[in-house]
Amino acid sequence: MSARRVIIWVLFLAVAAALYFLSGEVDRRSQEHERETNRLVQMDDPLNIQSLSISGAEVPKAMVIERRDKEHRWEMVKPVVCAADGMQVGQMLSTVLESQIASRIEEPGDLKQFGLEPPAFKLVLTSRGGGKAELLLGHLSPTNEFAYATTPGSEEVWLVPPLVRGAVNRSLFEMRDKSVLDFVVSAVNKVELNTGGQVIRLTREKTGAKPAWRFEDGGEADPTAVEDMLFMVHGMMAVDILDQGIYPDKMGLTKPWGGVVLELEGGGKKGLVIGGQVTGRDERYVRRLDGGPVMVVKKTSLERFGQMTRFKLSQRRVFKVERDDVVALSVERGGQAIEFAKEGGQWVRTQPPGDEKSGEVASLLVWDLVNLKWQKLLGATGLAGLDKPIAVIKLTIKLPATQEGKAATVMVKQLILGQVDKASGLLGAQIKGDDRVFGLDAGMLKGLPTLPKNDTKAPAGPK
Repeated sequence: MSARRVIIWVLFLAVAAALYFLSGEVDRRSQEHERETNRLVQMDDPLNIQSLSISGAEVPKAMVIERRDKEHRWEMVKPVVCAADGMQVGQMLSTVLESQIASRIEEPGDLKQFGLEPPAFKLVLTSRGGGKAELLLGHLSPTNEFAYATTPGSEEVWLVPPLVRGAVNRSLFEMRDKSVLDFVVSAVNKVELNTGGQVIRLTREKTGAKPAWRFEDGGEADPTAVEDMLFMVHGMMAVDILDQGIYPDKMGLTKPWGGVVLELEGGGKKGLVIGGQVTGRDERYVRRLDGGPVMVVKKTSLERFGQMTRFKLSQRRVFKVERDDVVALSVERGGQAIEFAKEGGQWVRTQPPGDEKSGEVASLLVWDLVNLKWQKLLGATGLAGLDKPIAVIKLTIKLPATQEGKAATVMVKQLILGQVDKASGLLGAQIKGDDRVFGLDAGMLKGLPTLPKNDTKAPAGPK
């Protein structure tokens, strides 16, 4: 092939490639233009909505919701002033702003036939920059495949996805924040619980990053149990909210069944009064200490609260250690010892040596041990078998250095397991160096590791 033909072919291919690129770019721009034209809501700043209002023939009470920039929250200002449900607001805005017009009716005629005169729903969005968009929504199409929509002044009726109508069709209760009590768990300094007549008072001690809690008489509480209780209160959700028709006496709020008072950092207080049962329903009335609406909560969400006792909140952990600080574990049982160690963040069986999966049982056992709680302190009868234990568990704990230049601290904690106490049915146990005898759930023995039947290399345990 001559050089001239090669040049012609190269030029031809270059032109073809350019035309292909231009064609693709034209198609892309055309699609972008079509998507922009069919955007359901046209706003200059759609990601910075400052307020929204929902009204219409199918809305019993018009709602107005505004963004509070300092708290980054949504607040309802009409028909009541209260916190709004940010998730519900976000889902509605996301659906409306991302939806496209599927088709257009250019000469719709009477808008009443589409449910647009008056509209079933009218959504007004206002952005921080002053932009404003109005969306009118009517009936569903006869096949329920589309919903009818338009905007004031338009000469068209649009067919839009039915989920747009569903997103805007929200009740007052749905759009309200249904959290019974809003607070920051880590900011709670004092707690007063009243669970059916039993009053428990707790105070958090300032001990660095890890909180320590004590009862009114100085007894030690379990910080994990206290935190779980606070998260339980924080997670209570109302199934109904009453702004009117409030009768505190009839609702059991003047002589409450129970409640909780929280003292927060900075001196603020928050709390709940738990009243009587809703007639004919498995629910109770609750109200915040500072008044406001009466909320209704499921009795099932209060069951754990009602079961809170000093015993359940007490510090009863046998090993007061953190899981990540345990670096080695051994279990001596039946004349044999099994040893595990943490290597590179993973547990492995070191004696007798095991494969990469051999340490899984140790990881689970350490989790159980750091959360192990005694059920009862046993007297002299619980000493049975501790001189000839059925099992001995040793945990090696490595605590990081608290000051620069100092070495980490390594210590070993040893749990001795005796016999089951006949009177209580609990397993007698003792930590070496501690005179107390703990009564443990005997079921813990089932979680202790055993060697495979074909493995006879385990070192002998103590005689």
